[in-house]
Amino acid sequence: MNRITRSLTFGLACLAWVTSGCGDDTKTTTDTSTTDTVVADTVVADTAVTDTAVTDTGGADVAEDTSVADTVDPAVAACRAAIAAKETAVASDLTGWSITDAAQMVRTGGDQAKEADYAGKYRDDLASHPGCAPRTEYGKNVEPFVQSNEADVPAGVPADSTNLPGYPCAAKVYTQATPDTDKPVVILVHGNSSANTSFEDYFKAALAGTDVTTGAGAGNTFKVDAAVRKQLATQLIDDGYQVIAFDARIDKVATLSDWDSASATGNPFMNIDHGWAVPMLQSLVKAVINKYPGRKVSIVGHSLAVTTIRDALRRLYNESKTGAAGSVNPFAHLQDVVLLSGANHGVANGQYLCDTFPHMKGTVGCEMGDRGTFVPTYFDKPINGPSDLFATPCADGSYAFGERDQCEGNVVQYTTVTMQDVEDGSLQDEYVSEESSRLDLEPCVANELITLSDYDTSAYFIDAYPALLANHFGSARSNAGIALVMQKLAD
Repeated sequence: MNRITRSLTFGLACLAWVTSGCGDDTKTTTDTSTTDTVVADTVVADTAVTDTAVTDTGGADVAEDTSVADTVDPAVAACRAAIAAKETAVASDLTGWSITDAAQMVRTGGDQAKEADYAGKYRDDLASHPGCAPRTEYGKNVEPFVQSNEADVPAGVPADSTNLPGYPCAAKVYTQATPDTDKPVVILVHGNSSANTSFEDYFKAALAGTDVTTGAGAGNTFKVDAAVRKQLATQLIDDGYQVIAFDARIDKVATLSDWDSASATGNPFMNIDHGWAVPMLQSLVKAVINKYPGRKVSIVGHSLAVTTIRDALRRLYNESKTGAAGSVNPFAHLQDVVLLSGANHGVANGQYLCDTFPHMKGTVGCEMGDRGTFVPTYFDKPINGPSDLFATPCADGSYAFGERDQCEGNVVQYTTVTMQDVEDGSLQDEYVSEESSRLDLEPCVANELITLSDYDTSAYFIDAYPALLANHFGSARSNAGIALVMQKLAD
């Protein structure tokens, strides 16, 4: 196996290529506390659910919660009941559960431009963060792994002090001639080894109409799009949304002073970790909220973006709880959080990556854990809470990270989307399974599935492997995935 093949096997995109982790998954922490009997029909149908029906783990009666009216929407009532049931089920774990940054990810001093110093650590000083580098322009072939796109992509300009004050890093602000100000501003967040192009039209005439085979398991053959197919960014703009795409500048990973392209410990596919991406996304979310004070904000993320989004929101919330100058509580402003093919409970080969590679492509595996034998990690404990109790902050308009009355009355809608599993796992998403992607707090979240035929048929990403990630990108780039996102944002 040559070095390029080996890198493809273990380094690209979300975290790892198709190896032993892509088979069956049996998640060892499956939660059984939210069965149908937990949310009885009498709870959901009751339009006069009183706050006294649920008690706070800290001993305070929920009647003190002023953020949700006494007459609640049935969906909100069902979510509140599910939260209460899970609180009871995990009561022994709640005492002392921390939602602050994991000690393993905090570092002071050192050089943020070195992976040896900051792999797996939050790079909070954006002034010296090597990825916090604005672009001069956005085109269809500006990314390291997308160099031959022949489709026209939606027009946009780099974020700057005029169009997005307070945000010093990179983002594409899409041109919107007729924005609908009644609709939320949408932030798109890409995954690993990728950029805003994940959500843009892609076409290459030489591949149009040809048969290609998906990379996962035994593979499945399909025809590449014979014409340009509208992707999510285009669909959103056509529907009047103001859209901003986060840009983690994965191209800057190769410039880190201790990056070694010649050894297995290098990072040839420019993988990033949460420590790289989260601080920049925090800054972007805050800037968008401040730029559009009277508007709701919705966030859509794919792959690594899913846990990046959730962690950025947690950190913004913690910052607001301390009363830090300029802080915002993001959950008071959000409308939808749509999470596509995310590793909420581990990723394929997560443990192997963690054990093998000392740079960011390994540390991100440590943060996510292994989807086949998932055990909560130091990274996901603060965002998931015990048995996913903290996974959907403000889904009921009140409860966030163990406390009530945290949302200024705002209800946030959560959706996960991933490709369904097959019995032997051979054709499922290359990186995540149904269990690793879903959030275990229904009915506070809609865990949606696309079918095994809903791949990305545009042949997006790498010319030499036109369908290698067709399953993984299906949630963000298939017609079914795009339709789901558009539906959720419109609801």
